[in-house]
Amino acid sequence: MKKSPFFEVIKLTNFRRIWGSQIFSQVTLNSINFVIILRIFEATHSTVAISLVWIFYAIPAILLGPFSGAIVDLFQKRKILMYTTFFEAIIVLCYLLVKHKLWPIYSVIFLYSLVNQLYIPAEASTMPWVVSKSLLPVANSLFLFTIYGAFLVGFGLAGPLVRIVGHEVPFILGFVFLMTASLFVSGLPKEKKKGKIGDIQDFLIRVKEGHLFIKSQPVVLFPLLLLVFSQVIIGIIAILSPSLATEILAIDLLDAGPILVLPAGFGATIGVLGITSLLRKKVRKKKIISFGLFLAAFSLLFLATIVPALDKLRMFTAIVTVFFLGIGFVSIIIPVQTLLQEKTPEDKRGRVFGVLGFAITLASILPVLMTATIADIIGTNFMIAVLAFLVGALGIYSLREPYELYS
Repeated sequence: MKKSPFFEVIKLTNFRRIWGSQIFSQVTLNSINFVIILRIFEATHSTVAISLVWIFYAIPAILLGPFSGAIVDLFQKRKILMYTTFFEAIIVLCYLLVKHKLWPIYSVIFLYSLVNQLYIPAEASTMPWVVSKSLLPVANSLFLFTIYGAFLVGFGLAGPLVRIVGHEVPFILGFVFLMTASLFVSGLPKEKKKGKIGDIQDFLIRVKEGHLFIKSQPVVLFPLLLLVFSQVIIGIIAILSPSLATEILAIDLLDAGPILVLPAGFGATIGVLGITSLLRKKVRKKKIISFGLFLAAFSLLFLATIVPALDKLRMFTAIVTVFFLGIGFVSIIIPVQTLLQEKTPEDKRGRVFGVLGFAITLASILPVLMTATIADIIGTNFMIAVLAFLVGALGIYSLREPYELYS
């Protein structure tokens, strides 16, 4: 009997090491993000104040992002993953020192993001190193499944956890989880000896090479831009989620996880399984991506217009809507991420994914600030409707792109 491709990937020891590290680091990131957003919203009741979380997370990406990929390509990814998760564990403990003070929280966010700028491209570029090309879509699906599963556990259960044990325990657990993540990747084998950087001019040449490669390869540039757009939209939705919960659904923010996050996570989980099966059957990535864009657009429009107009069925309809929204977004991200990894040579992967992280952050700053400001003035449902039209417009545009960009 033919073995499941999921089993084929999971039985790879080095994949399990990276995957285990990702599980613990993602659960930590999501649960701590929820507690931070909760603290800030309780203190200010301002969407703009919450958007500053993203801004302080973005500043290190702007400063280090253009160079992070080149740095990753110069050193062993095992050591980068091991040291970054260790230092992130130490930084997480700093949240216990700032307690309920607002501005020190932003400074700790800055430090965490600074270290994370090396972890992100190192993790993404390590995947094709430990998994064969034929199993890469399955491996990406498992990684994306972990991201949404961690979102489920982190955002979905952080609220009830805070209600039971208080605000401090998630940070202590985060420290333990990140130390565990560091131990997982420490078992990865050593890579072949890396080339050493001669001087600053040589380093800048390597950075420029990465950017020129992306610019000259439409099969890399287009999926990279799609990933940037989808992550910007997800970031904006995250910023709007506290207002969505309290203003439109009229629920306690601590209950936002079980009511909004869990259904979206379940939808993403179902989507991961279905999309992986479609990719294994050689269904065109273009069809899957276009489907995801239109499903996400309709879900957002429904959430902005129909859900607020309902009374008794409002909660149930919101749960169903975010379920389909989860399916929509994974239908975009999985095939695009796979395509980007397939089309990027091994010696340039760190630089490409470093540029990806930088581009996502840079592209997010102005939309996040504008969205937060407009939402405070005009309303959250108006901004969600605008997002729906933007995603729908990209869906129409994606139908016109040549199939070669999705092969």
